[in-house]
Order: sequence, then C-alpha cells, then structure tokens
Amino acid sequence: MTLRRSLLLAVAGLTTAALLAVSVTAVLAMRAYLLRQTDDQLAGAARLGQSRAALLVVDPSVRGETVREVISVTEYVIEIRRGDSGTVRIVAGAPLPPRPLLETARLDDPDPQDVNGYRAVVVRHENVTLLVALPLKPLDDTVRQLALVAGLASLGVLALLMLLARLLVTRRLRPLNAIAAAATDLADGQLDRRVPEPAGASRTEVGRLTLAINGMLARIQAALAARARSEQRMRDFVADASHELRTPVTSIQGYLQLIRTGVIDLRERPDVLRRLEEESSRMGSLVTSLLYLARLDASPVTARAPVDLAALVRDAVADAQAVEPDRPLSVVGPAELTVTGDADSLRQVMANLLSNVRAHTPPGTAALVRVVAGESGVRVEVTDEGPGLDADAAAHAFDRFWRADTARSAAGGAGLGLAIVAEVVHAHGGEAGIAGSTVWFTLPG
Repeated sequence: MTLRRSLLLAVAGLTTAALLAVSVTAVLAMRAYLLRQTDDQLAGAARLGQSRAALLVVDPSVRGETVREVISVTEYVIEIRRGDSGTVRIVAGAPLPPRPLLETARLDDPDPQDVNGYRAVVVRHENVTLLVALPLKPLDDTVRQLALVAGLASLGVLALLMLLARLLVTRRLRPLNAIAAAATDLADGQLDRRVPEPAGASRTEVGRLTLAINGMLARIQAALAARARSEQRMRDFVADASHELRTPVTSIQGYLQLIRTGVIDLRERPDVLRRLEEESSRMGSLVTSLLYLARLDASPVTARAPVDLAALVRDAVADAQAVEPDRPLSVVGPAELTVTGDADSLRQVMANLLSNVRAHTPPGTAALVRVVAGESGVRVEVTDEGPGLDADAAAHAFDRFWRADTARSAAGGAGLGLAIVAEVVHAHGGEAGIAGSTVWFTLPG
C-alpha cells in the first residue's frame, strides 16, 4: 500500500470516528434534553393533578369533562382510577393508547417511566390513582430527524475533508516523489541530479529531508568524482612510470645484447659500461622517487616534531654548494625559526628545489633562498637567475612526470622532483607554487 493511500485511509478512519462520536453524542444529548423537558412537564402536571385529586374523592359522580377542567391540562393523556372502579381516560391533542396505561405502569414508582410508547408519571391520593402521560413519538421523531441531519452533514463533511486531504497529501508528498525520481536518476548514472528544494525547506520535515538528500547526493558525486580522478591519476601514473622506465631498461638490454654477441669492440667496453651505469642510476633514481611518492600517497607525513627550518635551509644550501662549488648560493632569513613537521621530509623538499636549480639553469647561475616568517606561517622562496616559467608551464610544474621545455631544461630528469615537493608540503598543511623563476612553499606556523 502506498504512503498516500495509507494517509488517506488513516484520515478517513479518524474523521469518520470523530464525526460518529460527535453525532452520537449530539443525538443522545438532544434526546436526554427533550426527555428531561418532558419529565419536567409531566412532573408539573402530576403535582397539579395531585393537588386537585381531592375533588374526585369528595364527589365520585364527577365526569371526565369536569376532571379535565379540574386538572386543567389539555396536552396530556390522563387516566384516573377511583378505588377498584374502572379507569377514566381523558385525552387532549393525542390519540388514546389501545389499552389503559395504568394496567402496565408501575403504580408505586413516582418517577417518570416509559409505558407503551408514552412517558408517564403516576401519583396517588387516598384511593384515587392519577396517571399523566405524553406520547414519545414526537420526541423520537425529533431525535430521528436530528440523527438524519447529523448523518448527512457528517457524510458531506467527510467527503469535503477527504477531498482536501487528498489535495494536501498530494501536495505535501510531491517532494517525496521528487526524491524518488532523483534517486532513480542517480541509479541510472545522472550524478548531477538534485531534488528541487521547496520554499522554506528548513522549516518542514520534508524540506529538511530534501536538504539532507541533496547534501548526500553532492557528497556522493564528489566522492565518485574523486575516485574517478584517483583512478585516472593512477592510470596516468602507471603509464608515465612505464614510459620512463622503458627507456633505461631498453638501453641496458641493448648494450648487454651487444656485449653478449661481441658486436662491441673490447676497446669500447669502458664507455658502454659507463652508459650502462648511467642508465641503471637513472632507473634507480626514478624507482626511488616512485617509491617515495607511493609512500606519501599511502600514508602521508604524520611525524610531527619541532624543526629549526632556518638551520635546515642553511644545511641544504651548504650541501648544494658542496655538490657545485662554482654556483653562488645565498640564504636570507632569521637565525632560528621553528616549525612543526617532519625534518627528513622537509630536508627532501629543500634538496629537490636546489637540485631543480642545478638541473634547469646554466652552471654558475646564482640563486637565493629566502625564509620569511609571517603571522599565518612561514614562506620559503628559492629564486634563480634563469629564464623562469610562464603561467601555463607553472600550472603544470608540480604534475608528476612533467618536464619543462628544452629552452628551460639543460639536463634530463624524471619530472618527479616538484611533485614530491608538492606532496610533502600539502601533507604538512601548506601550499606550493611558482612565480617566474621563483619556487615557493608555505608551512603553517
């Protein structure tokens, strides 16, 4: 059973029960009210008849017409019994019952009672018994008329309420239908599908459900998009790694085959061995970088300890000068600057940046390393006097296996140095970028 039908049936059942209870209560209350009025009238007539019943005792020859005048009632059925004699029956405005009511009435009960379709009161004075009664048919007709009117009105109210309930339920359930349609479209692959948000959505239950559903769909879409990007990144990474490793592997295989077949002269073997060593070193460096990136992807840097960044930068510059003494390198920054991070990873970042300067600028090109402490964190800049990168190249400089053009590059590389820099800096909660010939990164304070 659908929710709409369940709600309509529930509304119909509750409304019917409420209308039935109201109608029955109204009919019963009306009957009790009319019966109470009838009893009051009968009690008043009985008291009047009892006060004047002495005339019947004093003068037994009084006739019915005289009794009517004495009792002074014209709307009641009156029955009088004097001792064991017959019953005198007087009626005014109502038909006489088929048999005397005194024959079946409770003569010793002074309270109003129902007798053969009449409401009667019996009073006694010495040897005279007086019964005053009113027919119940007018009262019952009034009650039946009220019940009929209440029933018809209840049916009309029920029909109107069901129509309004149907319209209201249809309107209120419209967002649920939209949610169901959105879920169906989402299952069919429409990840950008959203549920229309009704006005004042935060103030109604269905509106809040709509907001929650839209938020969930947005998160699902973002998660699926992130998963797709991750899978695509992995495929690109594997393809690029395969491409990069294929060249040194092919070279090593080719030289080894030449040596095995004796094609290369013995006098040329030292040069071949040098080339084999260079290719194997290049492949080893590439594999090392790939493993380092794989570890960063699997478990980002989690070690956190106070690190003197100023001292770490000065040590990295000193190491670079030891590798290339002819290159002017200088450091500008405070004598001591402590940050929280992983010392080995930050040392790798500085080594990659300075190695990038050596690889992409002519020998002897000066470079400056600047360490600046700010309110929000620390900024480290490595600036060389080379040609730098334009905006388009800078946008891809931190991509894996990306290389600058031949005008920028003086030596080949795997294109993973700046990618490692970006991963380590992001793992520390910082940012990295390039502006012209300056490579910079920031770390939180």
